Amino acid sequence: MARSSVITHPLSRRQLLKGGAALGIGSAAALGLRPAWANPWGQTNVYSKGVEEGPEVSLAIRRESILIDGKEARPFSINGTSPGPMIRLKEGQDAVLKVTNLLNEPTSIHWHGLILPPEMDGVPGVSFPGIAPGETFTYRFPVRQNGTYWYHSHSGLQEQLGHAGPLIIDAAEREPFRYDREHVLLLTDWTFEDPMSVFRNLKTAEGYYNFQERTIADFFADVREKGFAATAEMRGMWAKMRMSSRDIADVTGSTYTYLLNGHSPEENWTALFQAGERVRLRVINGSAMSYFDVRIPGLKMTVVAADGQPVQPVPVDEFRIGVAETYDVLVAPEDDTAYTIFAEAMDRSGYARATLAPREGMAAEIPERRKIADRGMEAMGAHGMEGMDHSGMGRSDMQGMDHSGMNGSDMQGLDHSSMQSMDHSDMSGSDMQGMDHSNMRGMSGEQNRMNANGMLAAGAAQPGSRYNQAGIGIDPDTRRVLVYRDLRAFTPWPDRREPQRELELHLTGNMERYMWSFDGKKFSEVTGPIHFEKDERLRLILVNDTMMEHPIHLHGMWMELENGQGELIPRKHTLNVKPGERVSALITADAEGSWAFHCHLLYHMDAGMFRVVKVS
Repeated sequence: MARSSVITHPLSRRQLLKGGAALGIGSAAALGLRPAWANPWGQTNVYSKGVEEGPEVSLAIRRESILIDGKEARPFSINGTSPGPMIRLKEGQDAVLKVTNLLNEPTSIHWHGLILPPEMDGVPGVSFPGIAPGETFTYRFPVRQNGTYWYHSHSGLQEQLGHAGPLIIDAAEREPFRYDREHVLLLTDWTFEDPMSVFRNLKTAEGYYNFQERTIADFFADVREKGFAATAEMRGMWAKMRMSSRDIADVTGSTYTYLLNGHSPEENWTALFQAGERVRLRVINGSAMSYFDVRIPGLKMTVVAADGQPVQPVPVDEFRIGVAETYDVLVAPEDDTAYTIFAEAMDRSGYARATLAPREGMAAEIPERRKIADRGMEAMGAHGMEGMDHSGMGRSDMQGMDHSGMNGSDMQGLDHSSMQSMDHSDMSGSDMQGMDHSNMRGMSGEQNRMNANGMLAAGAAQPGSRYNQAGIGIDPDTRRVLVYRDLRAFTPWPDRREPQRELELHLTGNMERYMWSFDGKKFSEVTGPIHFEKDERLRLILVNDTMMEHPIHLHGMWMELENGQGELIPRKHTLNVKPGERVSALITADAEGSWAFHCHLLYHMDAGMFRVVKVS
């Protein structure tokens, strides 16, 4: 299959009309209005760190003194700004991006989410040597897609030091929605500590940055709500595992300042609009370790793209954005007033903030902060314990676990005495082969539809998935929140073949020792790459055996999330996998070469949750 045919989105008149009606546009004629990149309004204050227009762009990377949150800092800069400038390309161009390394160490740039030749992907040691100090490397590739993406270093921990920026690709053809103005919102997390010190701290003490541990008052509140016996049992279970139910984020607001376009909450960066305009917000999570919950109190948002790919419109009040994900939303403020763009860290330890307003200097109230949530049984995979056949599990991996009294809802009778610190590092994929997942709960209202080969029918939701849940700390009764189940592609993927095989990988780790891996093996311990046959159609199944979220990113190819939307399952470059969850995606392995595949939490990747996929 030609690669170009896989990534374009031809829209019929019927689809345009359907999209227009869903967005309240009314007619296809309205869709013919000039897009933001051709409209003077569209270039007004779209991104505060500058714009580099393609197809030819030159970038210089330095380490220099820049004020961050009003304090002297030494981030990496790209063309003098940190985060870097927005790079603007257009679909159909041949991009020429010259990157000069003015550092005293090697560097790189990865073009996150772009479909391009492997030697242009920018991952040192995979199919690219990196950029040595004093050298200029020229990236050349055809631009065969459009949408909201970003770029960042793939060298060491440089991404944590501001080595990132937005990458916007304007469509060659009209998009299935119109807007009068746009703004790019890049979320990042900044620490004044050296990133290597952060890494050492994580390895030294589990929960080093967690200042929101439970108190005696929390214990008695739980006793009032759940009773003493249930509360004591749950607390004892977490204590035996030497973990905390409030291990929501490894690195928190105790060291992080959360930035929006490089600006702290107190600096109140402003995105301008005029009342009555339809505004496109391109939201990018370019942080190293932080998930954000994004809302604009007083304004409904309509999600129109995920990871750069158009989706059928979803009206929401809030959405969670995992590390490396992007979402495009439309808002239509009718009043001449200010609105707060509020991006709250998932662990509630801080927030990034900007203002959407008709004039500079305006501000709106900061919404009331939410309290940190506690992880429950779903983080331990309790949703999938009923009916699970453990006969094929290695005894060494399950020592001390007494299943005789196991109840899927409360796990009574589970002896954790030998599960201290929840070390999954020795649990390889081979140890899980005998596990029967057919009765796992958590399906998003989908039946376990199997095809003649005994595999789940393409497009159906996998058992064990929780695509209808946003995740921890979100109350769906409070406001309408985006969930993965909502995402429906505008057009079907051209490759309609059923998968020829399934590949199951377990996300494994040990929080106390800060080791992260796939199938129990760190990258330094694996002997070779994961192999995809050229042009094969396969199903990738990701099973999260840890109690942390993991945003999993595959370079060079799209992953089609099997969220139960049939032939309209959405295409994504990064998949968030919640604790205890099982997520599946279809892949067309049309990208020959070697590609990175990893958790996009920077310190997890550096600690070993990284593999290479070889397509041949």
